[in-house]
Amino acid sequence: MAWKYGKKWVYSITYDEGCEDLLRYALPVHRRYGIPGHVALVASQVGVRRNVPGSSYDGMKILSKQQIHDLVSEGWGVSCHSLTHCGVTFENGLEEVVRARHVLENALEMEVRLFCVPGDNTGYPAARAFAEQAGYKGILTIYDRVNLPSGDLFNLGRVPLHSEYPPPFYSAYDPYKRIHQAIDLGGWIIDYCHCPMPDKPVHPAKDCTTQELEQRFEKVCQIGGSDVWLAEPNEVADWVLSNPSLVFS
Repeated sequence: MAWKYGKKWVYSITYDEGCEDLLRYALPVHRRYGIPGHVALVASQVGVRRNVPGSSYDGMKILSKQQIHDLVSEGWGVSCHSLTHCGVTFENGLEEVVRARHVLENALEMEVRLFCVPGDNTGYPAARAFAEQAGYKGILTIYDRVNLPSGDLFNLGRVPLHSEYPPPFYSAYDPYKRIHQAIDLGGWIIDYCHCPMPDKPVHPAKDCTTQELEQRFEKVCQIGGSDVWLAEPNEVADWVLSNPSLVFS
């Protein structure tokens, strides 16, 4: 099985919320390694300070329309992270999933065709129920797994790139996480974090440091070599949709 350009496996990374500090701390790392990024944006909070009380990232400035367009011009992508980040339910799905897409597309003046489940995966069933109605081509979850080329675009797993999991496991950061599995399966890793900062993460169970981000990119490129497709999730989804008969060989 070969991916686009004959690559054997795929690596992507996404950043929930789209904090402006990505430009200062993460973007230079992306440029050094030639890896495109992706931001999952709350539709009602573009270019403002994040307003999600209780969030570790509450009050942080979110990327503006122009800043997002600048990133897209460098190969980055965008998804919708709901309308308000309140959590998706069957009662609010029309607002948080369907209307959210229109609000975000109007704010950015660009098409948005991936949905990213906010909070935890309890909102996934409801998000899925409304996503096709909204016209999305896929859903980003936080199920920790490698995606297969013949898999379900409406149930995409994402690998947490976090400094340390909370108890009872205290799982430490691993720059090799799922790389060899992706190679063995010919699969697709989608990492996710929020806004890496130097030396200390904003929240160790939700984020990594810029040093850890660089270690991850270094290992992906070192181990992947010419076999890894460094791709933005929208590009991979489009390729999968254009190859409906994908099977392992």
